[in-house]
Amino acid sequence: MKFLHFKLLLGYSLLLLLGTQYAFTQSLTVKGKVNTENGEGLPGVSVIVVGTPSGTTTDKDGNYSIPNVKSDAKLSFSYIGYLSVTETVGNRSKVDVVLKLDTKLLEDVVVVGYGSVKKSDLTGAVSSIKAAELKVTPIANFVQGLQARASGVQVTQNSGAPGGSISVRIRGNNSISGSSEPLYVVDGFPISGGDNPVAGGGSGFGNDNGNRLSVLSTLNPNDIESIEVLKDASATAVYGTRGANGVVLITTKRGKAGQTRVTYEGYAGQQQIRKTLDLMNASEFAALENELTGQNLFPNPAQLGEGTDWQKEIFQKGGMQSHQLSFSGGTEKSLFNVSMNYFDQNGIIINSNFKRGSIRVNLDNQVSKNFKIGTSLTYTYSVNNGAVSSTLLDGTGGGIVLSALYAPPTESPRDAQGKPTMFSGRYIDFNNPIAVASEVLNRNTTRRLLGNIFADWTITKDLTYRASFGGDLIGDTRDSYVTRFVRAGATVNGTGGRGNNNTNTILHESLLNYHKTLGVHDFNLTGVFSTQSQTQVTDAMSGQQFPNDLVFNDNLGQASILSIGSNKQQWRLDSYTGRVNYNLKSKYLLTLTARVDGSSRFGANNKYGFFPSVAGAWRISEEKFMQNQKFFSDMKLRVSYGITGNADIPLYNSLARLSSVGNYNFNNTRNIGILSANIANPDLRWEKSGQADIGLDFGILNNRLQFTIDAYQKKTTDLLLSRSVALSSGYGSVFGNFGGVENKGIEFSVTANVANYSNFKWDINGNISANRNKLTLIDGTRTEIIPGDGGGSVGPFTNNSILRVGQPLGSFYGYIFDGIYQTGDNIPTGRVAGNIRYKDLNGDGAISAADQQIIGDPNPDYYFGITNNLKYKGFDLSVFVQGVQGGQIFYVQRLRMEGGAAGFNQFATMVNRWTPTNPSNYYPKVAQGQRINQSDVLIEDGSFVRFKNATLGYTVPTKGKLSWLNNARLYVSANNFLTLTKYSGYDPEVNTAGQNNLNLGVDNIGYPIAKSLIAGLQITF
Repeated sequence: MKFLHFKLLLGYSLLLLLGTQYAFTQSLTVKGKVNTENGEGLPGVSVIVVGTPSGTTTDKDGNYSIPNVKSDAKLSFSYIGYLSVTETVGNRSKVDVVLKLDTKLLEDVVVVGYGSVKKSDLTGAVSSIKAAELKVTPIANFVQGLQARASGVQVTQNSGAPGGSISVRIRGNNSISGSSEPLYVVDGFPISGGDNPVAGGGSGFGNDNGNRLSVLSTLNPNDIESIEVLKDASATAVYGTRGANGVVLITTKRGKAGQTRVTYEGYAGQQQIRKTLDLMNASEFAALENELTGQNLFPNPAQLGEGTDWQKEIFQKGGMQSHQLSFSGGTEKSLFNVSMNYFDQNGIIINSNFKRGSIRVNLDNQVSKNFKIGTSLTYTYSVNNGAVSSTLLDGTGGGIVLSALYAPPTESPRDAQGKPTMFSGRYIDFNNPIAVASEVLNRNTTRRLLGNIFADWTITKDLTYRASFGGDLIGDTRDSYVTRFVRAGATVNGTGGRGNNNTNTILHESLLNYHKTLGVHDFNLTGVFSTQSQTQVTDAMSGQQFPNDLVFNDNLGQASILSIGSNKQQWRLDSYTGRVNYNLKSKYLLTLTARVDGSSRFGANNKYGFFPSVAGAWRISEEKFMQNQKFFSDMKLRVSYGITGNADIPLYNSLARLSSVGNYNFNNTRNIGILSANIANPDLRWEKSGQADIGLDFGILNNRLQFTIDAYQKKTTDLLLSRSVALSSGYGSVFGNFGGVENKGIEFSVTANVANYSNFKWDINGNISANRNKLTLIDGTRTEIIPGDGGGSVGPFTNNSILRVGQPLGSFYGYIFDGIYQTGDNIPTGRVAGNIRYKDLNGDGAISAADQQIIGDPNPDYYFGITNNLKYKGFDLSVFVQGVQGGQIFYVQRLRMEGGAAGFNQFATMVNRWTPTNPSNYYPKVAQGQRINQSDVLIEDGSFVRFKNATLGYTVPTKGKLSWLNNARLYVSANNFLTLTKYSGYDPEVNTAGQNNLNLGVDNIGYPIAKSLIAGLQITF
């Protein structure tokens, strides 16, 4: 009986204990709000139930809700730039917190090479662009997002074609033969910023730089979290031989602990040409032709009226759309971020478009307390159907835009069957622009797998090691065909080809980092070993004389004439890097960097290069004498100097090479001749830049106004070009490190928090930059290379520009226009009244090459960007303005279309041409074979102010029936909607020579830049 009572007592006790325990550990739904110190709700705060996978993020008003939270649980609240807070739930169902600014962090963490630092500890010149800024403008290429948003960075849209070429110059042009494009580093993987090395294939196209696909277009801008631009030698020296042109670091989005977030971002819209050119109509053209030929080709020109508007025939309103679905979340141990994107852009020229699909996976896993692994992986598939915007091999009428300008308005666009007409008679050699658009295949298909895997090992609390292995695998296929409806195809009964270019790059990096704080002394030591190699294999097949045009290039075996070719090239780069960051009292900062690069590109006597840098910073605002003042809230002085390199040296130029040339017939057998191609240069090395920088960062009025000013001087030596040698050597030139160039300039940027109220916010970001460039040395044997002398192997050098010591790269060279010879003037032999007159600069009584001089400079005086961001309740408005002052443009087509010397259409201004009854002193008379020289009259001011983007958005309240949504925003965006300029061409932002360093600011009528209007939706749930 007593035993029974004991059991009952024990049972009651256990029930009481369990009930008590349950009472203390019951689950609650915890809600609350996270505010800033000024009482405003803070969106995007990570709220985690410590020790569990449960969590969430705050909505746009700072509210959060987490179900099934035990009463003894702890909630962790964290947000970048704010001090983290941990709260015990207890019996509370509502937990509100206030996050305070981390003043030591100064709101920003800046990514630098092989690490990151607090903005306050930064010693180098670095500009940052966040994801929100990239989203403002719909872009196919993330580089477009840099335009006018970072001081010292000049971005030029070489072509308006979807996925087209872009040039980026960080603190000026640094090379003649090599590239001046910066190095891009995507999640730690270095990639080239040059145009895609398009696969061959006998396309039938000439140099189509303006239409080349930018390899950077294969990267999805929506995947980017932030971009940092490293500008001075202190910041770029960690990249050694590849840092001379600056470095652009791209960090993609990674997962954050908490509730899984699903985000959809999409937009759709339409783009169209910004302006068309004013050309002669059919009546005006017919009258000019009659006058030109002296024949009655068109009996009654006035009856022809307007005729065919060829620009209207080829330009269209092109639709564009983008859709992205992202998944992000995870626990404290495992994080993920997965996104899928589809981008489709139809060009403003018929039959041109760019499509891209991509998928990205970023994973992080904390395997144990001391070991972490992760990966960043992106696969992209893109198809670019390009309009031929340059010239065809046979030179008949050029690409589609030139064809539209040249085509006689008296001709019909299509025949009775709807097919493009073939011009005849006097215009037989001109292409129908519609045929160039519809009867020419010019397609690039690119597949790209870019990614890496990494492992982090915390050896001790101060010492960490990271090993990463990455690859960039690019497969590019070029398909081309020209049918019989285009002259280049008609003359050979169809011509086409297919080429493949496979470029595989692999990378391994080992990184050791040691961080130690001893009292007021803070040390951070970084050591890196990296090895990167690339193999590129190309093959191509082309054919002519096809039986028909039915299958285009899908059966090259039908061609009567076939040619094949293949190529393989490789390079390797081994690097050893060391960096020391020293911080004394967060007041005195020092950075020492050294890198040794060994490259297969260099000559046998110069396989390794050494690239050191030093930078120091003084946080003046931390000094005692600054503590009692209220005006300056922050002030830092930076000084740096370092040496970087440009290893973009053509492969194998240090070696004695053999080249195959021509076909030789021996005994009725075809033989290939082989000869020595060049003189070996075992001393060949990288181009070297030494750069000094001094900068001042300061904030006033509690950092409501923040300023950055930098002044720099960069001297680049050992530039690659050819120097003439005695022909008795068997060669005409030798390739080596002979030239020099200098860039110096000043950069200024400002961020202003104009208003910061609960319902209204307004901030302004602006920057302005000026750079001065000059050539300091050519090769020690001459002081200039003038147009027409070839210049040796200095690169794609044409008659547009001159290389002259003391002058900027790309300077235009030519004659000085001196009006028109009038009746009664003393007219030289061979010239008549109505011809153009040029100044006799040397006074010898004759016009010759000796009368030419520098007539223009394509480099701008300064360039700038201003962004205004305003928010009122749920509405937001962003207005982005960019501008360029100075910088001249050589308008090539005015040579022909205001020259009156050929049977193609002219600009409408030629109605004012010289005639005996209209003695114009500007527009010449029309005459067969008239000689028109390159002169200053063809040089125009390229200055412009462009309203690049205006975006109006509205964030929908997510309460009540929409409480399942975390965020929902609708917006409309207008892009390139207004451009203020005096330039008479399609657009002042032009450079049809692509990324060429010599032919800058040349407008040879490429693919025009468009304006667009889109509407978009952003939803997170």
